[in-house]
Amino acid sequence: MSDPNFDWGSLGDEWRAQPSAGVDVDRLRAEVRKRGRALRRALLAEVALTLACLATLVWLMLKTDASDPMMLVFALLIPTSIGFQLWSLWLRRRQLRDDGLDAAAMLELEIGRVHSGLRYWRHGTWYGVLLLLGVYAVALAGLNHANPMHTGGMIGGAIGGGLGVLVSAATSWFKHRAARSRLAYLRELQAQLNDGGA
Repeated sequence: MSDPNFDWGSLGDEWRAQPSAGVDVDRLRAEVRKRGRALRRALLAEVALTLACLATLVWLMLKTDASDPMMLVFALLIPTSIGFQLWSLWLRRRQLRDDGLDAAAMLELEIGRVHSGLRYWRHGTWYGVLLLLGVYAVALAGLNHANPMHTGGMIGGAIGGGLGVLVSAATSWFKHRAARSRLAYLRELQAQLNDGGA
């Protein structure tokens, strides 16, 4: 290889022309469609759960005495639940359709889905913490002059809310770990694609 007349340019062209494994577009498409179906199912379940929560809140408001401090919590949970659900739908508004995309667009869609999932769980957990603090504030403010019948409901709401936030935080942690590794995998595929792998 010490020949001064050796054509290094043609060697480079030959090397770049070699077939490489590249990105398996069919596998990527199947994965994107599978994750798209899972996202649509999750959103439908989320909307159904929100509607069930709203119905439960209305039922609780009808059964609760107007002087109960938790009535304020129930009344505030209705618009915040609707608002959070609308935000969740808005966050994923461009991620529900995955038909007719090329490999680069599918990777961008999946990367966007991962980022939206990270945002959803991060904001959802903080939203839950703020709601819990609100429940605690109402419970503590109303505890001094609450009817003894209402005390059990306030304590139950505070304990239930605390457990809900713990479950949400644990789920968020696991989702973040999985999303970070998925994001690294997608970025690697994107780099292969940009290097001419498909």
